[in-house]
Amino acid sequence: MPKQPKPRQPNARRNPNGEGSIYQRASDGRWVGQAYVLTTDGTRKRKFVYGATWEEAHAKLVELKSKSQRGIPVPDRAWKLADYLPYWLAAYVTDLKPTTARGYESAVRLHLIPALGTKRLDSLQVQHVKAFMDDFRRKCLCCTNGLDKIRPADRRCCSVGRCCQHYPSARQIQFVHAVLRNALQHAMREELVSRNVAKLVRIPSPRYKVGKGLSVDQVRKILAASAGHRLHALYVVAATMGLRRGELVGLRWSDVDLDEGTLRVQQTVQRVAGQLHVLDAKTEDSEAVLPLPEVTWLALLEHQERQQAERAALAEVWENHGLVFPSERGTPMEPTNLSRSFARLRETAGLPGVRLHDLRHTVVSLLMELGVPPHVVQAIARHADVKVTLKVYAHANLDAMRQALGKLDGRLS
Repeated sequence: MPKQPKPRQPNARRNPNGEGSIYQRASDGRWVGQAYVLTTDGTRKRKFVYGATWEEAHAKLVELKSKSQRGIPVPDRAWKLADYLPYWLAAYVTDLKPTTARGYESAVRLHLIPALGTKRLDSLQVQHVKAFMDDFRRKCLCCTNGLDKIRPADRRCCSVGRCCQHYPSARQIQFVHAVLRNALQHAMREELVSRNVAKLVRIPSPRYKVGKGLSVDQVRKILAASAGHRLHALYVVAATMGLRRGELVGLRWSDVDLDEGTLRVQQTVQRVAGQLHVLDAKTEDSEAVLPLPEVTWLALLEHQERQQAERAALAEVWENHGLVFPSERGTPMEPTNLSRSFARLRETAGLPGVRLHDLRHTVVSLLMELGVPPHVVQAIARHADVKVTLKVYAHANLDAMRQALGKLDGRLS
């Protein structure tokens, strides 16, 4: 005889649809709450919350349903940071320049995944990020990044018990934090998390060194030492126009108008992960048209004639890329080769501590000292914001300070 269903009690109550339910799990005694809620894929699915007590599970269930009722979807899968960060890189870094993308990938691979990879994306807390940043400040990069393993035996430190204590700089700390913050912001846009906990962790801003550049006498020594060199015009352009290394290497004759006496920076050359990349200029402001000083115009005119003779002599191997400062075969010059060339030049000039980028600092600093309005200096330096020009380069030299303080004598004496 078939078993008859148990009759429902007349006063029995059922939870309305959408209210969910809470029960105690027999296996471990934990309380489980469940309800159908809106998820990020646009459908309603049953999601679970857990607690050690009924009250804890109830509070979590109420919060879960409240978010769904306010139209905030619940992630349809439980991402761990070890899974989400590579997914974010694949979706995000395609829009970044190779050098930036490489920096993001290194931060994720070397620092974020080893420390936070096991954390669930939706349960990452402020204290987790703060603890990670505190540990990162005390982390020897030489040891943890494996740099010591690839060094020659006579240069090893950590692997032989002499830690070099190569701690991250303030700029590195800020960069790693920024990568995590950007990744979590992307997760917010995809509605995988409801807040960006990395934004709630304060990181001290790095103090940028003031770019004082060289004195006029030092610049003259550099240009005198380069006289007769095939790259003499390059150093003239660097010392008068303030171009960056990659911009100098990427400059094309089509970007230079010797008839009008103007120059436009439209591309840059960089080597990233073993490959040479020709990229667009750093910003839209980097592509501004700049007038050529007469000394620069004359140097480029002479350089053009020299290059035509060089090209004719090497016609069999010359590759024409239309570059102003190519290699000896016409191909894009390796940026590191330019740095090596400048290293030999500065030794000849008796200025061993000078960098090629200091010539750019020199242009901006001299213009500021000459009283050129900051917005004009910004246009020449091609900074995206005049605040960069004022913050990094606007410094007073000793003579200017002595002159300013000397005015007090006339008032107080």
